[in-house]
Amino acid sequence: MKFKAASIQMISENGNYERNRLRAESLIKDAVLKKARLILIPEFALAGYIFTDDIWSIAEPLKGRTYLWLKKLCVKHKVYLGTCILEKDGDEFYDTFILAGPGKNEIWSHRKIEPAVYEAYFIRGGEGAEPVFETPLGRIGVAICFDTSKTLTIEKIAAGRPDLLLIPFSYPGLGAFMPGRDRRKWDEEFKKIPSVYAGYLGVPVVTSNKTGSFESPLPLCGPVRVKSDFTGVSQIVDASGEVLVCADKGEQVIVHELNIKPSSFSAPLKAIPSGRWLMKYSFTIRFTADLVQKMGGLRYRISRKRKIAARG
Repeated sequence: MKFKAASIQMISENGNYERNRLRAESLIKDAVLKKARLILIPEFALAGYIFTDDIWSIAEPLKGRTYLWLKKLCVKHKVYLGTCILEKDGDEFYDTFILAGPGKNEIWSHRKIEPAVYEAYFIRGGEGAEPVFETPLGRIGVAICFDTSKTLTIEKIAAGRPDLLLIPFSYPGLGAFMPGRDRRKWDEEFKKIPSVYAGYLGVPVVTSNKTGSFESPLPLCGPVRVKSDFTGVSQIVDASGEVLVCADKGEQVIVHELNIKPSSFSAPLKAIPSGRWLMKYSFTIRFTADLVQKMGGLRYRISRKRKIAARG
């Protein structure tokens, strides 16, 4: 099966859902004009990305306003659209990827397996979440942002034998609070992710990241704020890992035709390495990520504000 896939790289403003929605809709129209049938939008493209309790105010149910908006565009343009929302389910909040299609009941979803670093203060991990969907476009797998760094993620995806992998990112640079060598390693490994996954799975990979500035307070750090820029570098790579098209910085719509081969005809999968980490981030990054994630998870579980926000 052949069809065109598009990746949207866009600016996302914190606290401005409607402006983000209008910006995304304009870029989606551009992708449609370029004959894309499958369109990927960044993680939290409409919600924004900030490490404060205010993030809970933009949470929504799985079939809330973002799903309804996606569905309307899917039906109108006869396309498949995917992005991540902050999902509210009971007293819990999840980073949830939604893929919607033009058909009546075409919705597939996957919760991020492990919240990334400071996300853990505000989001629960989606343990047991299935990352591969059976769709009219083939078996589509998804890995959400920093989940891609872990062997657990690629093991789950490989078990589902996808024909295509989507990776939505909300992936900023590390800013000035990490040593320069760690920042460089972060950027180097990020750029490799789609080709690494294609190499292990033997399928095309589409990634979508934000662009523009990033700024947020850090939990339990008083007035300390992190300032950086989203890394950009959205990519479409083929099944061998060759980069077919890559965005630089700034808002862009990249499109390329993909040749999707059913997984039943795929070559045997490359052996996945042992250990927790798939991507070779520095020791400082790995240690800090795990430590902050554990601290955040504890705070999330005992947070009274979280439970109040969930009922609000």
